[in-house]
Amino acid sequence: MSITFKNLELISVLGESAGFKTGLTLSKDEIIDLFSIDSSFRRSLSVPDEKYIRIYPEEIDEMFAHILFKLGSVETDGCIPSTIRLHHKYKNDSNLSVIFTEIMRLWNLHLQLAMDKAMKEGREELDPTSFIIECKRKFGQVGLNISMEFINGNIDDMHRRISKIRRVNWKDTIALKELFESESLESEYGNFIDQRFIDYLQRNSDKLNEMHWRKFEGLTAEYFTREGFNVELGPGRNDGGIDVRVWKDHKKAGEPPLILIQCKRYKNKIDRTVVKALWADVEWEKAESGLIVTTSGISPGGLSDCQARGYMIKEANKTTISEWLNKMKTPGSGIFMGI
Repeated sequence: MSITFKNLELISVLGESAGFKTGLTLSKDEIIDLFSIDSSFRRSLSVPDEKYIRIYPEEIDEMFAHILFKLGSVETDGCIPSTIRLHHKYKNDSNLSVIFTEIMRLWNLHLQLAMDKAMKEGREELDPTSFIIECKRKFGQVGLNISMEFINGNIDDMHRRISKIRRVNWKDTIALKELFESESLESEYGNFIDQRFIDYLQRNSDKLNEMHWRKFEGLTAEYFTREGFNVELGPGRNDGGIDVRVWKDHKKAGEPPLILIQCKRYKNKIDRTVVKALWADVEWEKAESGLIVTTSGISPGGLSDCQARGYMIKEANKTTISEWLNKMKTPGSGIFMGI
């Protein structure tokens, strides 16, 4: 059965629910931009605010799941229940399909028991411990692994619906536009850049060229910090050309940097003059090497100079940055579920 909304009302529901689930607030245009040009959902959401839209509940679910997917909050697009995905994963293995069927029975049994217990005790969370223990006792490590797939799948199913259940109880919300407009590196969920921006960029690497240059520097510093290095992020302006300095962990006083980094959020190739200037800084500070982090790449002339003159300078291009984002993205995990 279809539902009729004013477009403004539908946008409001989608935006508020996405903000609750992901910690990111979005404008109408930002929500629309998450859908491809040829998407029927994009066309529906693009009509004037006061125009009425007739839409089915399952279409709203699909819209919302896609928004969460594009914000990096869920691993897959769409609304296929996790139990169906698991069924298809194991159905062609005669041994595992039998185990899966029994664990499905145990899941339904323990879920009902956990709900009854939680309601009796006045709690809002369900405890999966007894389910996990029984799966492990009956089927060993395989049972344990599949039981965790059921639990994490259930978390994912509940998270991607418009509801009051979410993976993270965010302490604040931040506007997506700050990724592109704000120079601030203050973050509740990160050292130099907020985790919510990392998750968004991991799913939308085409936006790397559009992010604020200071956030781009922060992203670089964040990566090396998480890799266990001691990192110093420059002031952003009047930094002498060096944006990030990297040392091994537990640096000693006066120890030269391991790596000097320049961050260049450019569309054009990095000119050889930039390469030469960075190498001069590497030699001056007695660093081991230099790194140019860029959304493009070093020009052929710059690469030729590095090879011919022995410059210990490497590039981290858009492909490399995408690999960094994959390592830093939030894994699909969270509490069992709430009621």
